[in-house]
Amino acid sequence: MGCCGAMPSRTPRGIREEMLLRVPGASVHLVAVAGSEGPVELARGDLAVVRIAKDGVAVATVARVGRDLGWPLTRDEPVVRLDRLHYLFTLPDKDGGAFLNYGVSFAAPNDALLASLDALLKSTACFSTPSALASAPSGSSTSRPPMTTDGYWNDYAPRMESYNGVLAKAIAAGTGQLVRGIFMCSDAYASQVQRGADLMRPQAAGGASNPFGGASVGAHRSGQVDAKRGGINKSLKRVRKLSEMTEKMSQSLLDTVISVTGSMAAPLLRSKQGKAFLATVPGEVILASLDAINKVMDAVEAAERRSLAATSNVVAGAVSRR
Repeated sequence: MGCCGAMPSRTPRGIREEMLLRVPGASVHLVAVAGSEGPVELARGDLAVVRIAKDGVAVATVARVGRDLGWPLTRDEPVVRLDRLHYLFTLPDKDGGAFLNYGVSFAAPNDALLASLDALLKSTACFSTPSALASAPSGSSTSRPPMTTDGYWNDYAPRMESYNGVLAKAIAAGTGQLVRGIFMCSDAYASQVQRGADLMRPQAAGGASNPFGGASVGAHRSGQVDAKRGGINKSLKRVRKLSEMTEKMSQSLLDTVISVTGSMAAPLLRSKQGKAFLATVPGEVILASLDAINKVMDAVEAAERRSLAATSNVVAGAVSRR
């Protein structure tokens, strides 16, 4: 199922998309914490990793699944490979509250393609694996038993709150800085993200008898259904906005991107020296941090509010004149 309506595919002049990798058989779930109504499937299809460039300068790297779901990849975006077939992408809410946790599952192992995906994520995101998984050979005792994708992500629900708590503290302390115009993650941040990944160790999965609690929890849960549905609806709205913004990056949003991502962006795009400098760092993009993405989200929402206000004023003026 898609999380929003089909998005247009028009690409303006000067903007080019480069397909970096395509992996078939992906499904994406919005992963909830324990006590919620469970994971929500957002999309199915090929996972495509695409780099967007304007006038020869890389502006953003994005991931897409199906026609309707997309999200940016940034250098400080936590991504955990949980096992051979499952990845967890985490994007913080721009207001510093909840997280969007995208659980990406693949229908069948394709070691060559997934090895390429790992290499790509190491260069475009803050990629890690739980320590036990990283040291275990394929097919060892840490491998999880087969289950449905819904069941798989349900099993991780008890640890999502702790995982997100570690990430929240790491992000609050700062994820990195610009070094000679290039965004670099700090060692301290990368270490904290690895600590969060270790909370998701495969051998710990299934330790909780029921990810949604026993009978007493169920009774308590019955009084909070509306609140939980409201939380899911808010998260789905955020998913939709993020997908729309990701799509607009390859259409009409790039002027906004250039103007709000810091003083380095516009000079780099305009000058031959800036373009030459970026060309020496393969894969570097301007939208390289979560903070830059959040600035763009703020700018887009502010533009939408201004547009709505202008429309309301026009309508009000027309009514008063009539």
